[in-house]
Amino acid sequence: MEEKRRKENPPNPWCQPGRGGILESNPGRNRKKILLVVIGILLSLGIIISVSYAWWSHIVSQEGINTIESTCLEIELIDENPIHLQNAYPITDAEAKILSPYTFTITNTCTTTVEYDVNLDIMESTSRLSSEYIAVEFNGETKKLLNTLESVEPSYPGSDYIPVEARYLTSGELGANESKTYTIKLWMDESVTVEDDAMNKNFISKIVVTAKQSHRVLLTDYLMMLNEMEEFPHEETYQTKALTDYRYTGANPNNYVCFGSEESVCPEDNLYRIIGVIPTQSEVGGEYESRVKLIKMQNYSSTYYWASNSSITWGTSGIQNVLNNAYWNELNGYQQFIEPSVWYLGGLNFNNQDSYSADILYSNERGNIPGRSGGNISYAYNIGLMYPSDYGYSVNSTYRTQSINSNNGYYAINSWLKKEKTHWFVSPDAYYNFQGMIAAWLLKSNGRVHHGAQFYSDNKYYIYPTFYLNPNVQYKSGEGTKVNPYRISINE
Repeated sequence: MEEKRRKENPPNPWCQPGRGGILESNPGRNRKKILLVVIGILLSLGIIISVSYAWWSHIVSQEGINTIESTCLEIELIDENPIHLQNAYPITDAEAKILSPYTFTITNTCTTTVEYDVNLDIMESTSRLSSEYIAVEFNGETKKLLNTLESVEPSYPGSDYIPVEARYLTSGELGANESKTYTIKLWMDESVTVEDDAMNKNFISKIVVTAKQSHRVLLTDYLMMLNEMEEFPHEETYQTKALTDYRYTGANPNNYVCFGSEESVCPEDNLYRIIGVIPTQSEVGGEYESRVKLIKMQNYSSTYYWASNSSITWGTSGIQNVLNNAYWNELNGYQQFIEPSVWYLGGLNFNNQDSYSADILYSNERGNIPGRSGGNISYAYNIGLMYPSDYGYSVNSTYRTQSINSNNGYYAINSWLKKEKTHWFVSPDAYYNFQGMIAAWLLKSNGRVHHGAQFYSDNKYYIYPTFYLNPNVQYKSGEGTKVNPYRISINE
């Protein structure tokens, strides 16, 4: 009987004394498949940062030397669930779902953008387990076998292990103070069988992050680096907290941008100018973010009334509709370059027009008094018009507390925002009422800030579309001059 049982159920070679394995059957398969508990298999995942002076890669055309501190890339380990599997055996994908991933965060502590690569370096060891038997789930993506990932050159710089293989996991870009968190799971894949060379092996790997300064530069960072704008700190207003913006001032600064065209010579109709780097919000009550603010160099289309009757607010005005529909639709693919922003519609007082300084205008625009026709004191739109205060700050900070109209002769010569044609501002008037008409504010061709009836028969004026760029817009080329304007791109 004993001999008969041995013939019917012969002993498995993986369970003989000294082989260190335990066999289990896996029901539900057309053929029986063996799950192996392998004593001595070790999956260990460590994490290091391979950023040092010797590891930086930065190529520029210049005579000086670039010095980049290695502290510009910092690895933070969230170490609650390190991968450290002993006696590992093949498991199904469903079982792998409940494994706790290893988590790590990459943080850029630089003020410039950095690029980084994340690889998994596999180390030499006695009886190394082949990567074809290792399943990997990176950042929640679909499981893959490790050997199917792109092979790259190992970059582990330590002396404690010798890397013999490396697999690419991901790459990315981090702006100043940005972070990115990743997760990874490793396990023996369910396809591993007793016939595979997987018993009494070990597997040692390390996450390796290498970084270099990015060849892509955010337009905001590039403009700030040039240090060509004046700083304008502002006190808290009714609608805004204390903010600081940076503006181009003077008669003709190098602040031209080619927007909406890729032609080698930028068409006049595609030339815009940078008002400055201005903190703004995407929605009322949202987070502030410094963005580049542009204004079209040439007027858009024809002349317009600010409104068609005395009950019209900015939200229902004709020019708001023209800007955010007709003009917006003409931008086509360049719409992605623009970020919705809050426009402050605090009403101004026509009786004070000759005493208004840039600082007073700024505070009133962001005040709590609506225009005469009512409506909200702030709206979020893609496109608007410039503020009277934008014009007030366009000469230099010396004049920020002085009356604009008392110095209109100086402004007419020294403000790059001064136009040859009278045009509308975005701001309404809070008090004007003449023969049932109300007013909005405009910039006259003589350089004076003035009020004008919104729909009086003679009060059709020009508009110059103004908007804030998406914070992801990057500097591509150009010097900011009219003949060689800045060219921009966006990282989608």
